[in-house]
Amino acid sequence: MRIRHVLMAAALVASPIALTAPAAQAAGGDRAFSLRMDGLASVEPGGGWSEGSVTVRNDTDKLSVDEHLLIVIGSQWLGPDQVVVEYADGASGAWQPVKLTAQDLGGGTGGYEGVAADVTGAAVELQPHAERTFKLRFKVVQTKHRGPAVDIGFETFLASRFSQGGQVAERVAEAARIVKVNGLTTTIEGLPKSIPADGRPHPFKVSIKTANNFDWHITTASFFLWAGQGVGSMEGPAACDAEVDVQDPKDGSWHRVDLGAVGMTGGTVDVAKWATGPVDNKVLNARITLGKNFKLDPSDPKLGFGYFPGAGPVLFWTTERLATTPVDGAPDCVNPNAPVPSARPSTTPSITPSAAPSTAAAPSAAPSKAASPTATPTVVKAAAKPSPTTTADRRTELADTGSSPAVPAGIAAALLAVGAAALALVRRARRG
Repeated sequence: MRIRHVLMAAALVASPIALTAPAAQAAGGDRAFSLRMDGLASVEPGGGWSEGSVTVRNDTDKLSVDEHLLIVIGSQWLGPDQVVVEYADGASGAWQPVKLTAQDLGGGTGGYEGVAADVTGAAVELQPHAERTFKLRFKVVQTKHRGPAVDIGFETFLASRFSQGGQVAERVAEAARIVKVNGLTTTIEGLPKSIPADGRPHPFKVSIKTANNFDWHITTASFFLWAGQGVGSMEGPAACDAEVDVQDPKDGSWHRVDLGAVGMTGGTVDVAKWATGPVDNKVLNARITLGKNFKLDPSDPKLGFGYFPGAGPVLFWTTERLATTPVDGAPDCVNPNAPVPSARPSTTPSITPSAAPSTAAAPSAAPSKAASPTATPTVVKAAAKPSPTTTADRRTELADTGSSPAVPAGIAAALLAVGAAALALVRRARRG
């Protein structure tokens, strides 16, 4: 399965809400009511308010006293207790608290969570062919809850009520914003510009910094090594071609982690156990080892870390470009504890990066026109791992975290989970 197909499929479902949703249409096709949202461009957890407004318009010839201004705010891993909302009636109105309730956004455990509210707690009176503006502001505060993992969806509705199940019922207008979440910075530091394929470990670090001393409660993460189109596999490198280990600071032991499609969602990097430092400046010690057989396409090789985003706006994801230098005499298979091979000049030209390191984009390629949102990676049998009874190339100092030997047939669903769950923010709220 080519990675561009997976990314394209994710892109088709990864946008939970348009920046401004079209106004709902009344029966007969004539617009009766409309909503317009302004502001609410970004928020920084642990920081100040994100401010904006919503303008409600009545385009009918009658006074409207039956509709309520409802809001739904959600994100992946956004705890209901992490959100505080206030409103003001008109430009000169005083800020007043909005009473929020937890909202099931269809993601289940570890999926989309959020809050919902009737902003004023009463019907909004709208004169014929008139509009009314409410100021809105919200912030994300520190709790013991994990998240958020992606940008926040903020949707408003003009509707008669919430249904008994907590969803928006009988809506007549709606509008939405994607609120960009700032304050989480992840970088791969110290990775060699060209990694010798010598079967030896080369150290680097992963830095996870947050603003406002905010604790995202990140407990696990994933590495993903992409060698490029035509070379790389969704399974990652062959078993003996490449390895990434993370160090346990308590005893200095090294732990091998997954690098393929399973690793993207498996979370085999134990951040809670292996990262050191305060909550706003965590550091992981890692190392990468490349065997003689490791190959890459110089146009698109990357090492990624965090929550693999597909094509969606995931906050916790960074990539660094890879390049490698062949080393004669290196072992075919990776063994970080083997003696250093005798390096001899190689007749194979070194591969150098074609662009500056990237810290924001996922492994990417031009989307294929043949891609399908239902595309599923082909299950390919992985190269066998060294036998536990084989001592010649057994990593005796490593604690194996359970790297999976093959990609499950259902991995496409996992890769698209970010985008698919995002759709619940609107679709579940719209069902009455």
